[in-house]
Amino acid sequence: MARARLRALFFGLVTSLAVAGASPTPVHAQSSQPSPADVKKATQHFEKGSEFFEKKKYALALQEFKVSYATVPSPNSHLYMARCLVQLGETREAYVEFDKVIAEAEARSKTEPKYAPTRDSAKTERDELNSKLAFVTVQVKGGDPSAKVKIGTIEIPASEWGKPVPVMPGAGEVVLEGPGPAVKQSVNLSPGEKKEVTLDATPEPAHTEPHPEPPPPDKTVETPSHGGDPKLRPYAYVAGGVGVAGLAVFTVAGLMANSTYSDLQNTCKGPCPSDRKDDVSAGRTQQTLANIGLVVGVLGVGAGVTLFILSRGGSSENKTGSAQRETGSTSVLVGPGFTGVRGTF
Repeated sequence: MARARLRALFFGLVTSLAVAGASPTPVHAQSSQPSPADVKKATQHFEKGSEFFEKKKYALALQEFKVSYATVPSPNSHLYMARCLVQLGETREAYVEFDKVIAEAEARSKTEPKYAPTRDSAKTERDELNSKLAFVTVQVKGGDPSAKVKIGTIEIPASEWGKPVPVMPGAGEVVLEGPGPAVKQSVNLSPGEKKEVTLDATPEPAHTEPHPEPPPPDKTVETPSHGGDPKLRPYAYVAGGVGVAGLAVFTVAGLMANSTYSDLQNTCKGPCPSDRKDDVSAGRTQQTLANIGLVVGVLGVGAGVTLFILSRGGSSENKTGSAQRETGSTSVLVGPGFTGVRGTF
């Protein structure tokens, strides 16, 4: 408490002397020195602000120092504005204000050495806040001059890009807002941490759709047609099957008829007795079935062969390249003790 009171009184006196004394360099490019009335008003608000500061009424003290500084700008009243912000818990705002005090006191101390202690005090008190803040350096690539950079709700002017910016520790988001899509990067900062964030807003090259490649040439070789009809192939198989079945009936029935005939010839040495009439009738039936099977077999096989040839087509290439029509023929062979079919294809 004693230290704060002595510090307030000391800077109050320094401010009064600085305001009342003749200064060859106007503050903030003022065209003339402050009037005695302004000096008196600024001093009164500074002293009142100092009283509030000693009583720990920092919000009221801040208002008094602001009025004093607005009336007659002084690095000392500015320094106390930053100190009030520290006490009010506005750590980041206080750091920024200390920076301004340092720059102002540095400029004024070149012609008014009495502001050098103000500059040094501002540096010391600002650096004490480093452990309570985090610092983010934002690098922008390809950003539009009108783009805006924000860290949370804090807008970073273009003049501060590439420089450490104090922020409160914790999770946040760095955003670059410009004419194009926003560029964002999340950060999670610890107290005292220093982090560099690069936001790349370089426009992506225009995407060009590739031209579709032409389809490969069709290498399918069409087989020359010989006039065949594949639809006839099933009928050829059916007809052939019927023919084979007919020949089978002819073979079985013929063998049975021959057996019956041989038996009757051996047992009947002349006219057959009446009790063998059934065997004679059976032999005749067997002979009839054999004849029918033969006719069906010959017709079926002939039809099947003909339909099969028609389904494949009727020409094929010989060695000399000439087309020769395929032909087929069948004939019935009858001989002593043999009946059959002969075919050429």
